[in-house]
Amino acid sequence: MEKRILLALVMAMGVMLATNWLFPPKRPVADAPPAAVAAAAARATNAGPAQAMPAVPAQTVTVTSPLYRYGFSTRGGALVEARLLKYASYVNKGQPVQLVPEGALDVLAHRVALGGDTVDLRGAPFTASAASLDLKPAGGPQELRFTYAPQGGVGAEIVYTFRPDSYVVGIRGRLLGVTGRAALLTDLGPGLAHHDAREHGSAQELAVAGWNSTASKLDDRLLHKVEGTDTIGGPLAWAAVKDRYFLIALIPAGAERFDRVLLRDTADFIVQPPTGSSDKPEVFPRANATAVLPLPADGAFAFEAYLGPQEYSRVAAVGHDLDEVNPYGYRWLRPVVRPIAAFLLWVVNEAHQRWGLAYGWILVLAGIAMRVITWPLNARAMRAQMKNMEMQPILQARTKELQDRYKNDPAKQQQEMFALYKELGVSPFSMLSGCLPMLVPMPVLITLFFVFRSAIEFRGTSFWWLPDLSLADPWHVLPIFLVLSMFALQWVSTRMSGMEQNPQAQTMMYIMPLMMGFLFFRFPSGLNLYYATTNLASLPQQLLIARERKKASAAKKAEEAASKPPSRGSPGGKTGAHRVKPRR
Repeated sequence: MEKRILLALVMAMGVMLATNWLFPPKRPVADAPPAAVAAAAARATNAGPAQAMPAVPAQTVTVTSPLYRYGFSTRGGALVEARLLKYASYVNKGQPVQLVPEGALDVLAHRVALGGDTVDLRGAPFTASAASLDLKPAGGPQELRFTYAPQGGVGAEIVYTFRPDSYVVGIRGRLLGVTGRAALLTDLGPGLAHHDAREHGSAQELAVAGWNSTASKLDDRLLHKVEGTDTIGGPLAWAAVKDRYFLIALIPAGAERFDRVLLRDTADFIVQPPTGSSDKPEVFPRANATAVLPLPADGAFAFEAYLGPQEYSRVAAVGHDLDEVNPYGYRWLRPVVRPIAAFLLWVVNEAHQRWGLAYGWILVLAGIAMRVITWPLNARAMRAQMKNMEMQPILQARTKELQDRYKNDPAKQQQEMFALYKELGVSPFSMLSGCLPMLVPMPVLITLFFVFRSAIEFRGTSFWWLPDLSLADPWHVLPIFLVLSMFALQWVSTRMSGMEQNPQAQTMMYIMPLMMGFLFFRFPSGLNLYYATTNLASLPQQLLIARERKKASAAKKAEEAASKPPSRGSPGGKTGAHRVKPRR
């Protein structure tokens, strides 16, 4: 019975996952933008700059720290390079991850909607305060200032602040020559550059996101081909473009909020297959994203930009609920998955950073710890299952008898069935007890599935023969071991216990491990490592319970043999040489 229930759970989980993939939740429809903002969006999208920009050669100012190498162009003060030195690219071998797509020149550049005009500062020739910055590990923050002050026109002063140990960049500035109310439009660009293996699926997860802290809702909209413009309604505590592992986010300072995020159509994004592969290129439509911030009368503005990995501890430390940018699990699972994911990531990072344990060993220890914690529950459930198996033949025979006797009286039949359960000392719900040890770790297992799909901590992390815990086992050793270990556990619990097994259970003993092996075949190797470890750690308890079952089975057979009368011809019987003849 418990194996049928487990099969039903696995099938139900498969149906739910397939349903979410085939029929994703509807995206929330943004409210219609106010007329002024809609007009500003139209001007910013379709109109040319209101003031001519002189054509001058652009220079790139490089900012380097132990974590990153950022490049800012004097053309618009825009971000043109964001290389994360701790993370290797799967696309450009030997190179670090680059967040800014090739040819994107407007990331973090600005336009100003001012009255009836739009001033485009993206092509403005700014002057930089330094040719480069080099931040040392023990050094303090450094600033880079860009200034554009034309005669009689609108200019800007932008100051970037960098820290050697943080991916957070402070941005503050003010517009020059601006009077009255205005709106600042800051480009986030057309998503992130492609840098992951196809198995990671990062290209499919390119998205623009905005967080409405008042409504506590994440609008996580796929970057897509749009006709004209589209809008993510505000007010928004932050806006971001992201993929599975990395992030460019913009957070207004203080209590300020983005009015909305505008999406504009752009060319398709093509992911080429690896060299020598026969696969066809993959095409993903993308849209440029622009965050809109209302400006005060003095034209001052301030942001924080996060340009780095979606490492939970770092993203959460930024505040403003930026950790919501990576909501583990499907929407209906998040209330359960999110707290478990946060706790698991905290434990994993503490063990890795404080104790220096490799991530692979952390997963092995976690698998063992799970079985140790559930040991008492497992033992109780196995003993309950043993008693059920012992009473099963009697229960089946008596149940059939009651069904035949009271087939026309369902109420009486149910009453007699409960009396039978009480007489035999079993509970009608005790059949489910064998499933409890499998259900208790299930939320952790489901959470780990989503964590391994999205947690940057496991990307590129090797362990033994596994080159990357976030990717499938290249030699399929773990899925095969998972099948063999599940078969061994079931074999120990049935064959070694000495108890009879019905045909259905025998069939499940072979089918269930194969089903799980098929399900886990392409799962991340870290998840397979954890689950295979829990199976291996279960073996000692299975052996102990099997011996206990075998001993109980032998004792029962001995008791049954002792209760039977001696057969004819047996010692102590009343036949043969010891037969006493009756008196006549």
